[in-house]
Amino acid sequence: MKMKKILIALTILWSSSVSARQNGFYMSALSSRADSTFSCSVSAKFENGRFVRYTGCTIFPYTKTPNAKVRLSFDADETPRFLEFLKKVRDKYAEWDSIAKANHVTGYSKKMPVELKSKGGIWCIFYVGNRPPRSTFDMNKQWEFLIPYFSVDVNGKSRVTWSTSKLEYTVKGGSMAIGTSVEVERCSGGEFAFSSVSEIQSLIDCFDVERLRERDRSIGNLFQ
Repeated sequence: MKMKKILIALTILWSSSVSARQNGFYMSALSSRADSTFSCSVSAKFENGRFVRYTGCTIFPYTKTPNAKVRLSFDADETPRFLEFLKKVRDKYAEWDSIAKANHVTGYSKKMPVELKSKGGIWCIFYVGNRPPRSTFDMNKQWEFLIPYFSVDVNGKSRVTWSTSKLEYTVKGGSMAIGTSVEVERCSGGEFAFSSVSEIQSLIDCFDVERLRERDRSIGNLFQ
């Protein structure tokens, strides 16, 4: 009877489980190193081993701000729209890159006919010396516009880029008056820059339901 109760409990756990996966995606256009890896964490809910929905998405893109990271998070219901946006960008980039190569285009830039207005949160996390990380959240920019641009440099190398909102400042303490000190932090925002279809695909792969399901199964297999 005791063993039966344990099996029932594990079945319930399995039927409504949530999986999370930490992945890396690649943006070599930002660095001379081809293995420039950035972090993406995606979680999903499964019921009876069947994918139900994504439950969260957090991405750490590139930022020019020293000692800082930008964290871009989407609400669960916004995650599929972001994934759809990435796939449209990938397909349009492949099309335009092919056209540019076939016509020997150089030194050209154009806004893509793809964009995303999505509700999410943007944080900038600062790392200063040995002090604990400090984070800021821009409450006025919860609706984020992602507008990608396609460009070809003078050597014929193409890429696609888009940025998150800049976090201009946050006041940590004090008041704006004579004789008082106010600590202000500025963050340049996050930047995405891909130079191949495979690099865009590396971010899309962070949402791979089968990979999330495999992790779900591997944990379930521990309890036989």
